[in-house]
Amino acid sequence: MPYFVPYIDSTGLHLPTYEDRLSELLSAYRSIFGQDTLLDESTPDYQLLSVFARALDDLSALLLDTFNARNPDYASGRALDLLCPLFGISRRPSETDAALRLRLKGAFAARACATRESLEAALRALEYVQDVSVVTNETDQTDENGIPPHSLACVVYSGRNADIAQTIFDKKAPGISTFGTTTANATDAAGRPHAVRFSRPTTLLITIAVKIRPLAGYDPAVQETLRAAIVSYVQSLGIGTPLVVSQLYGVCYSAVPATQRTAFMIGDILTSSSQGSHSDIYPCAWNARLTTVANSVSFTEIT
Repeated sequence: MPYFVPYIDSTGLHLPTYEDRLSELLSAYRSIFGQDTLLDESTPDYQLLSVFARALDDLSALLLDTFNARNPDYASGRALDLLCPLFGISRRPSETDAALRLRLKGAFAARACATRESLEAALRALEYVQDVSVVTNETDQTDENGIPPHSLACVVYSGRNADIAQTIFDKKAPGISTFGTTTANATDAAGRPHAVRFSRPTTLLITIAVKIRPLAGYDPAVQETLRAAIVSYVQSLGIGTPLVVSQLYGVCYSAVPATQRTAFMIGDILTSSSQGSHSDIYPCAWNARLTTVANSVSFTEIT
């Protein structure tokens, strides 16, 4: 895509790629010295502009790491550990970043009742449950997701139907109906059965194509490290959470030691699935989850 000024919005931090920056520098150079000026990889001026573009790209990677380190949804490793005291918890032995993020979200909410947050936290605490999303419709009209008025729609990934139904019934406010494609019974204090509806998320497999520029000291084996980091990150995205493609640049650079980051540059990343291609944000329906696997992440070396 063409160069743009970095910005922050509701979806996160957006930064131009190395290729975007280099293209902008080349355009600016030609506007000063003439459009017919010879600029290719064999010319010293092109090589110097490439160094400038790389320096700006390194700075972008640092900015992205810093931005993500303050957000529990994206922080990893030690940065994520430093956020834990703010939520009154600490990392358990051998606990993964993805598991810790889920506990952070529900650290305070589980003690309450009749709130979306408390219901979500209680469902996350159930055995075998891997992810949860609770969507509510408090209006008098069916909403754009097809959820009826004054209803809640719980989307639960894994877990036992009976446990999920009982938790929803126990935690939801009286008089609020449930909506979903799966139905299971819960019992009240008198032992009477009540039908509770919820949904299981659909899974959308994403294919990710990464353009990588080898530099001095490049080892092709680094692609396996990057591939594993990309797969782990996408699989950690919550139900209904879109993939902000620019986040994958930071994921790649953060996956290797700082001394190895100078041996390659990520030129561009494109995501696609049976539902289309996206280079900025890959959308996700409220009742779906995005995922990818190792053989769906490919690398193309560019010069």
